[in-house]
Amino acid sequence: MFQAGSHLTNVLPLYTLALTLLLGLMFEAFKKRKTRPWSIPALAVYATVGIWYYVELFYTPERFQQFSFEIIEASYIQVILFLITFRLFLPGITRRCLKNYHAIWRFAGAFNPRRLLIFVGFLWLCLLAYGAYRLNGDILNALFPVASRAGRHMWGRAAAGGAGSSGFIVSSAGYTYTLVTAFLVTLLPLPMGRQRKFLNIVLVCLALPYFVFLGDRNKLLAVVMPGYFSYALFSPDKVWRKILFSAAIFLILNHVLTLIISLRNVGFSDLFSGGGITFTEALSSQKHRGLNMLEELCYINRFYEQGQLTLSYGGRYLAELANVIPRAVWPNKPLIGIEYAVLRGFGGASNDIGVFATVSTGLLGQGFYNFGPIFGPMASGTLMAIWAGWLSRLWMQQYSVLRLCLFLVSLGLTFNLGREISLLVLWPVLFGYGIVRFLENSQKKRIRRGLGSVPNSA
Repeated sequence: MFQAGSHLTNVLPLYTLALTLLLGLMFEAFKKRKTRPWSIPALAVYATVGIWYYVELFYTPERFQQFSFEIIEASYIQVILFLITFRLFLPGITRRCLKNYHAIWRFAGAFNPRRLLIFVGFLWLCLLAYGAYRLNGDILNALFPVASRAGRHMWGRAAAGGAGSSGFIVSSAGYTYTLVTAFLVTLLPLPMGRQRKFLNIVLVCLALPYFVFLGDRNKLLAVVMPGYFSYALFSPDKVWRKILFSAAIFLILNHVLTLIISLRNVGFSDLFSGGGITFTEALSSQKHRGLNMLEELCYINRFYEQGQLTLSYGGRYLAELANVIPRAVWPNKPLIGIEYAVLRGFGGASNDIGVFATVSTGLLGQGFYNFGPIFGPMASGTLMAIWAGWLSRLWMQQYSVLRLCLFLVSLGLTFNLGREISLLVLWPVLFGYGIVRFLENSQKKRIRRGLGSVPNSA
């Protein structure tokens, strides 16, 4: 909590206004959840903004003593601008996204959860085989990379040009592995036979530890959150059971993420061997780090005020979009976030990217970096409205299990977009959309050849 006399107490009135706006928008979306297709995606966006920009001020208040209250106030004005822009543009964008959304009903019967499980399970085995091959056949290390960042794992590669000609292939396989695991977790609450359910549980138990031991919290959340949303939205359990389950999931995730923070740089082997850090020490040693998007927005405001930050006028967004082009095709493809990392004091490294680490600017900071303190948050709000509109289209196509699972995976990745709107976050969704379209087109060809049947109704 704020210390008495701290200049942070001057921010409380504006913080209260921003919090009131956020809670009001969340209440509106919850109230309209059965009548407006954009309500559930909007709730995910509001929760994302709330976690990234509202918690930190109380969770780590000591980090904000370095900023004047004018800087923090300016940051919350930008949060308010984002929320207003997002809410104003969301309904109109959603209406455009829902045009002809029902056109895929003909393929809704092509895949049910049982058939999709077999397809996804086979794809997971193929990716696991490739990943183990890259580790010289070490299947145990492929599934359980207990050395974390200190050792090798299936999809590890050098950064930028050091990745070589195979870098894009390895990255694509890694993102697809994340997608496939998320699909497996998403299928858990959906109805299928007892044998298939058992197979589903076995595959999840084999696939999930990789994301824990890897030490990457974003990827772990990317595979866990879709499964949680699948349970919350489609499980027939009573509300009180869902509340208890949600609380249990929160506690478990909190502990697992704390373990990751403590052990990701040294590996989990010390924890299991008993010769290093103990389980209790790992859980109690540190606060969660990375919830610093408000802090980064304050840094960006200060750099801009001091004339150190030069706006890119959309260049940063274009650099993110250029990530779709493999570096083997475009060797001089722009690097992302290097200039800001230098501003934050991480420059001067001897590696090929010139910095010790890149720093996420946050959803709003990214918009600021592109278009400034006013139009930047509005640009971020517009992009997130487009994202929520597309999610609304998938939500209305939930009669297709393919589209439903893609919706849940995308909804789960919304939280990760709070760090930055980037293809580095969205690659699993793009690969997932490609797989969905491939399967739907295959069914379309079967129908045209008379080998398939069209469902009577959606």
